[in-house]
Amino acid sequence: MTTIKKTLKSFYLLRILSIVLFAVLAINFTYAQESTPEKNTAVTGVFNSGTFIENQTTVVLPKHTFEFVVNHRFGKIGDGFKELFGIYSPSNIRFALNYGITDKFQIGLGTTKYNKIQDLNYKYSIFEQTTNNKIPVSIVYFGSISYDAREEATSFSYENYSFSHRFSYFNEIMASRKFCDFFSMQVAATHTHLNIVESASEVKADPLYRNDQFGMSVLGKLNITPTLAFTFEYDKNFSLITKKVTDKFKEVKPNFSLGIENSTAAHSFQVFITTAEAIDYSRNMAYNQNTFTSKGLMIGFNITRVFY
Repeated sequence: MTTIKKTLKSFYLLRILSIVLFAVLAINFTYAQESTPEKNTAVTGVFNSGTFIENQTTVVLPKHTFEFVVNHRFGKIGDGFKELFGIYSPSNIRFALNYGITDKFQIGLGTTKYNKIQDLNYKYSIFEQTTNNKIPVSIVYFGSISYDAREEATSFSYENYSFSHRFSYFNEIMASRKFCDFFSMQVAATHTHLNIVESASEVKADPLYRNDQFGMSVLGKLNITPTLAFTFEYDKNFSLITKKVTDKFKEVKPNFSLGIENSTAAHSFQVFITTAEAIDYSRNMAYNQNTFTSKGLMIGFNITRVFY
């Protein structure tokens, strides 16, 4: 019964967020139709970077542009003063390089310390928000393929092992809007596919999670100055585990992050506290068990540098 109530609350939250967002969109659209000139150009500065805490944004690299990305997560703040609140604890880090093939399509490669994840990602801009509001939102597709490069003997030591078990896939459709010069928001529908999932049993194959999982993300930024912004992010997985919820078998927890971003035309520096430690999109959505408490929070930062 508790699980059903939690699920209903999650769907109510999604409905409320959707209603609020589309109500604001409708108001902005109506106002723009009455008062905005017919100049039809893309809105700029919706977000400062394509990387946003634990997520992607609708920003796509311009044609023939390179971007270098560093994602870093320290250990748990709850590790205490002896570990300098996670700074001395084991950390996770990712390096990535992205490239704009056209003004609407980019690809990227990344490597992550956690589980030795190698990823190929791609992003395509479907629509861009326009200044005359004829297109009120930007719509972008993002996808990634992740490969687990750990040793077979230690990490895949089960009888029915297949090479395909090393792969997982993440897809999302993002819709963003710059409401005014100081506030932008994005919502996204996500799909994660895992070729192999964690087992509820140590002696036989008994999947605890589902291979296909669906969720949503909400993120936004509030500009404090032209270069400094307050950022927030929330990710929710709606797929329930296959077992009855107990202390041993727990539902996936939402990801929640708060941070500050400083940016220029060519770089973005983001520092934040977050509950998501995997960095890899599919694993953050599929397996997170951290909550927004000192025992589940980590300090993290992202650095992006664009080379035009």
